Amino acid sequence: IRVTARTAEQARSTLKRRLLSRPGFDNGGVLKPSSSFVELAELWLADLDLRGLATGTKQNYCDQLRLHVRPAFEHYTLGEITTGRVEWFLKEQAAFSQSRAKQSRTLLNLMFAFALRHDAIARNPVEGTSPLRRRKEAPRALTLEQIAAIRAAATTWRTGPGLPGPKNDGQVR
Repeated sequence: IRVTARTAEQARSTLKRRLLSRPGFDNGGVLKPSSSFVELAELWLADLDLRGLATGTKQNYCDQLRLHVRPAFEHYTLGEITTGRVEWFLKEQAAFSQSRAKQSRTLLNLMFAFALRHDAIARNPVEGTSPLRRRKEAPRALTLEQIAAIRAAATTWRTGPGLPGPKNDGQVR
């Protein structure tokens, strides 16, 4: 960065003023690029309490954050969390469970959108990650033994003597 002015002192003063007004520099807000991920998590959870979400949804977010996301990112500042780090984390989660990877992605996206709204980061690192692919599973069919067991259960359903309730009318078979 270079600045020219009539005197060295004026140049220094102009340089300091321009550095302070750069995007990403301490904007006086509660979050900045040097804030830890833990600070973001605490502020996001406080904001989550103010939203009109269902209690179960809030609890799921809190559990996902506490068990999976926070341990992976708690030692990083917001400026250190890159798209590559998020991608690595999501692939690790997908290797365990597609559902967990999807929930982690959603949670991180919400948290980094919150940080983006508070000018702590310039862009959401989750947006650049690759889409989560669902593994194709082989179709499962019932075995002949399972079909025979179902037919036997339907045939003998409510046919015993002394059973309370309606009698078998043959419709289950």
